[in-house]
Amino acid sequence: MRLTSARNAALVGLALACGSEGGGPIAPVGPEGPVPIEGRIGELTFQALLLQPTWDRLVGRMTLTNPTGAPIALRFPDTCVVLLRLYDLFDQQLVVDAHSKRCLPLPVDVTLAPGELRTFESNVTFFFILGNVLPEGRYHATLYLRPEGVDEVEIAVGRPRLVRPPDEEQT
Repeated sequence: MRLTSARNAALVGLALACGSEGGGPIAPVGPEGPVPIEGRIGELTFQALLLQPTWDRLVGRMTLTNPTGAPIALRFPDTCVVLLRLYDLFDQQLVVDAHSKRCLPLPVDVTLAPGELRTFESNVTFFFILGNVLPEGRYHATLYLRPEGVDEVEIAVGRPRLVRPPDEEQT
């Protein structure tokens, strides 16, 4: 991330204080579906949302907005700007870090002009998540960003329930 020291400090501060009890807030659900988690990452504002458009897919969506009067530049280590993690609800142990095989090891530079917003997604199928090992159930989901030069930022976005369809169940 190519930001000033003050911006780096603010970003690190958000990473440490983003949620309560080490896991952040759980995404509320309104009458129209999931409600985005909103907050700040340094001088940027964000909206983070976890969607489950079909039984076999989780989509994490993060929108970054530059509310300042100056451009803000970020650099990410690969083509996967936002990624998904799943944790066990009971002991909070990481069970899936869905860093896709589709992530190319090419740095991505993002510059947000004043007032500009940009949306990034992580799109993962349950087959990738569940594989042959992970049991069905409800998990604690987070989205995370890995900007260069500072600690990664992880934001709690919900508790999806992962279920194998009958035709994929193990015998």
